[in-house]
Amino acid sequence: MSDGATNDDWLRLDNAAKIYPASRNDAAPAVFRVSVTLCEPVRVQKLQEALDALMERVPYYRVHLRRGFFWYYLQRHEEPLRVERLPAYPLSRIVLHRRGEPLLHVYAHGGTVAADFSHVLTDGYGAMRFLGSLAVDYLRRLGEPVDPGSLLMRPDEQVPDAEFEDAFQKHYREGLPGTPELEPAYHLAGVPSIAGYRTVTGHMPVHSALRAARRHGATLTEYLVAVYMNAIKRAFDEQANGLIRPRHKVIRIEVPVNMRRIHPSQTMRNFSLFVSPEIDLRLGDWPFERIVRRVHHQMNIQLDPAELLRQIARNVGGERSSFVRVVPRVAKDVYLSHLRRTIGDRSYSGVVSNLGRFILPDGLEPYVESAGVVLGPNAAYKTGCAVVSYADDLSITIGSVIADRTVEREFFRRIVADGVEICISERKP
Repeated sequence: MSDGATNDDWLRLDNAAKIYPASRNDAAPAVFRVSVTLCEPVRVQKLQEALDALMERVPYYRVHLRRGFFWYYLQRHEEPLRVERLPAYPLSRIVLHRRGEPLLHVYAHGGTVAADFSHVLTDGYGAMRFLGSLAVDYLRRLGEPVDPGSLLMRPDEQVPDAEFEDAFQKHYREGLPGTPELEPAYHLAGVPSIAGYRTVTGHMPVHSALRAARRHGATLTEYLVAVYMNAIKRAFDEQANGLIRPRHKVIRIEVPVNMRRIHPSQTMRNFSLFVSPEIDLRLGDWPFERIVRRVHHQMNIQLDPAELLRQIARNVGGERSSFVRVVPRVAKDVYLSHLRRTIGDRSYSGVVSNLGRFILPDGLEPYVESAGVVLGPNAAYKTGCAVVSYADDLSITIGSVIADRTVEREFFRRIVADGVEICISERKP
């Protein structure tokens, strides 16, 4: 290993990864899944061969978490990663503090290949590029004439140093003002789901969803954020008419942004920030069109590169503080846990993560049916929405830890009302 490490056996955590092992939130484990469903059943032995080769190509993922006196770090993992049978539960449980625990699991069942990642390793872009590279090499080992192209990794190529970099440190600008503190946001209420964590997935044509978004004067991401915000507002209205009135009246959505599109980077580690569109229910009625307009304008303002650099200034500036550097890790754990609650869980009503088009080369439609993404559970938000597309299939998965289905129902009902046909399925243990 190179960038951020002193030898070949260990690697520093990137700036975004540091908060996860410190906060140790079992109710929000920061695990997510990306998957592809192939047109033919997976031949596990061939997939294992492809995985073995790819893990040599991505040494920064062949690691487990270790505790240092001042910081956590990543240690080389000697045990080979094995393809496992895809379990019934929507996501695996990656226990960060179990010695030798891999931070990546690969599964297969039927035609589906899935990879569960801890956010300590990477974000959605890194996960997609990994799984896309794995799928293409697997198909090549079956004798299929597929080319990974320029976006995917070849197992036999040299590992670029740029893939190791902590891009947050690279793009840090000293002296920039940090971001303002956000007031607490509304959180859904409800009894826990008997299933624990269940997911509902809607598949729809990309072109139909784009047409609906354009009719509202929005991009696809803006439209889906507004749809999700509107669904949470419906849940708020139902709660407000009950016996227990909501305390907080701001609905704010966390929307991750792939920073590689703004500041070019080859890093395969975390390099995502977020924008935070919101509506304040104290400001009168919020019909859907008003929500869409508000989301559109707020996201455009917050996506300004200078605004995003303020987040890097806050996060990296705190890490570089002379005082923080000499504080023992156990004290940092207490402080970072507090930060996760205050600037993270407390500040948002939910999350919409749109990965965009799954990273696969053109012409794979004869081999690949669809792609998917699932976010991990969050006890504060209660629900989360994950979006990815492949060819003309748009996959939207809403995960929930509560029994109430208002958000899922209102979310897909709104899209159907805009003329989009949806095929819905549910996954639970």
